[in-house]
Amino acid sequence: MLLGAMAALLAGDLRADGGAGSTSAAGANPAVSKAPAATAPRIELAAPVYDFGTALEGTLVQHVFTIRNAGRGDLLIKAVHTSCGCTAAKPTKAKLAPGESADLAVTFDTRFEKGHRSRMITVYTNDPANPAAILTMEGEIKVVLEALPSEVNFGTVRRATEQTRQVKLVYTGEGPFKLQSISNASPNIKVTAAPAKDGGTGQVIEVSLLKGMPTGPFYDSVQLVTNQKKVALPVFGRIAGDLSAEPPQVSFGIVPRGRGAARILRLTNSGQRPLKVLSVSSSSPSVAAKAEETKPGKEYKITIELSRGAPQGQVRGRLLITTDDPQEKSLSVFFYGIVGSLNS
Repeated sequence: MLLGAMAALLAGDLRADGGAGSTSAAGANPAVSKAPAATAPRIELAAPVYDFGTALEGTLVQHVFTIRNAGRGDLLIKAVHTSCGCTAAKPTKAKLAPGESADLAVTFDTRFEKGHRSRMITVYTNDPANPAAILTMEGEIKVVLEALPSEVNFGTVRRATEQTRQVKLVYTGEGPFKLQSISNASPNIKVTAAPAKDGGTGQVIEVSLLKGMPTGPFYDSVQLVTNQKKVALPVFGRIAGDLSAEPPQVSFGIVPRGRGAARILRLTNSGQRPLKVLSVSSSSPSVAAKAEETKPGKEYKITIELSRGAPQGQVRGRLLITTDDPQEKSLSVFFYGIVGSLNS
């Protein structure tokens, strides 16, 4: 009996020391392997998506999300990032004990928005399973007053040509609507208004480009003031004359310092009247140009040279070509380049 008791005692000691029958060795006990997850924090978002339905453009849509710690460790809210047009206040708590909650107030700025829009808010925490939780605000944004189209692009128009574009000012709000004033800066852009032809609420805006607009690109902004809101209507385009430059801009590219570069520009006169180039000047001391007549009164070759002594860095400027044409006394051609390297 003594020998049997000693054998049993010896076997128990072996199991306690991690022998073949031990259940306490690392990796052998399931409870031990799951311990880190059991004590980890876990973020819980009861309503991660907030649909605000329909909102009028320009209003601030506000909502409070609730963040809860459903884990067994402390949940740390490290940062909150929002997409464009959305701002979020700091959470009411940055450290949540198990079972605790925090509020996060979010504001959606609907200015310059229309139609269905969605914004995301990312909450960064120490939750190992979900370190970047996503909240969403979405809904339809209704524009009470808008211009269709929202801009007037005349494109390229021949000099001394009149053109007109129509814009419909659409009002979908409640209550009376009235266009109070129209203003713009350019004397060569004329703007008039008439009632909507379909009998609906709104206005038809006619934007006319007059013959006096000088050659080259133009830009204007028409300000429409109503009893509801103001609407800015961009108007732009380019007036083409008899003179044309090819290429329309000159690029030197990247030029090693001390080497210099030359480019050729061809100036063409498509008008009936012969034309003479009087001078070519450059706005940059590092760039010079000279004109050579190749077809009398019709075509010139202009050589543009970047000097070898040009300092390192960007080179930008314009050539001013003056002529004896009373309608097109000058033409501007822009140039650019880099001396040295891109990191200059």
